[in-house]
Amino acid sequence: MLRKSFETSTLQNVHYMMSRKPTSLLLIAIGLATLVGCGSGTTHTAYVSLPNSNAVAALRIKTSTGSNSTSNSVQFTTIVGSPFPAGNSPASVRIHPSNHFVYVANQSENDISLFTIDSAIGSLQEVLPRTPTGLTPVSLTMDKGGNFLFALNEVSGSISVFSINSGSGGLTAVAGSPFATFVNSTAFAITPSAKFLYVLNPNLTAVFAYTINSGVLQPVAGLPVQVGNGPLAIAVDPAETFVYVANSVDNTVSVLSINSTTGALTLLGSFATGTTPSSVVALDPYLYVANLGSSNISVFTVAATTGVLTQITGSPFSAGTAPLFMVLDPNNLFIYVGSQTARSISAFSIDTSTGGLLSTSQSALVGASPSSMSVSK
Repeated sequence: MLRKSFETSTLQNVHYMMSRKPTSLLLIAIGLATLVGCGSGTTHTAYVSLPNSNAVAALRIKTSTGSNSTSNSVQFTTIVGSPFPAGNSPASVRIHPSNHFVYVANQSENDISLFTIDSAIGSLQEVLPRTPTGLTPVSLTMDKGGNFLFALNEVSGSISVFSINSGSGGLTAVAGSPFATFVNSTAFAITPSAKFLYVLNPNLTAVFAYTINSGVLQPVAGLPVQVGNGPLAIAVDPAETFVYVANSVDNTVSVLSINSTTGALTLLGSFATGTTPSSVVALDPYLYVANLGSSNISVFTVAATTGVLTQITGSPFSAGTAPLFMVLDPNNLFIYVGSQTARSISAFSIDTSTGGLLSTSQSALVGASPSSMSVSK
């Protein structure tokens, strides 16, 4: 708004300045050129779970975009007071879409921490008591409207579902929660419409599906669907057409199509990645796969109807040391990569014309090995 107001007032004064000295005209011309040519920027807060230090790191991320991806930049700043104490071994973190609350799954404590966010600086304040879950909650997900929070409990083989109080952020278990799934399930993904939930079980090398109705889960008939060996990560594309699974032992990514009516899955095929794929991010028409073993990121185009993956020119792209997870920036212009060995978060700019990645040479040390990250909109 400030930029628009400045531009309007400047243009209104050009006629007046036409009667002034040439120097004044030159200054106006330079000012307008700078205004038109300058890039735009946004600021987000981000929170990173640190299991080994029982804490959550807090970062401010300032992004600037220029005329092309090579001029995009990122600046990380540690928020005052970070890291903030959480429960025992926090494994997963999620920001509420209102940007007022943060939820953290404490896997060794079998509960969820609720934090309120200071709107001025982004610091966290925990609200006690913590909310009990099943045994070993390893992952959290949420519908995009922020109505329900889902916790995947690895050891008890269940999914805890909570309705979220929009005013306080408080959690209330929905009727029937926790819902049964198979023991040792470690990752899950919700569709953008919040109609379906897909659960990944590495021991069974399979994906299970559930319909969602006001937070209540019901198994989809005819599943599970088998995927590759050592599946570690799962994602749903924004168009809700495909599910992708990174298979760490096979060094492949499996592509499954979604029946939009029933939620049933059909395996379309598996495609070679780098070594030990550990994370997957879908951004139509591209798919990004982080390879933990080869320390790079494979980038594919996705055929809209068949789901066939084709690596783009230049793929794979170097990704520092042992990338464990990736998070997409809310503006879809950057990918943030977490490294357990480097104990850092690194930023990569996305070339929107090719899908390629360019390192911004910017990273943030978080003091301990990170396990997950959530970025505010």
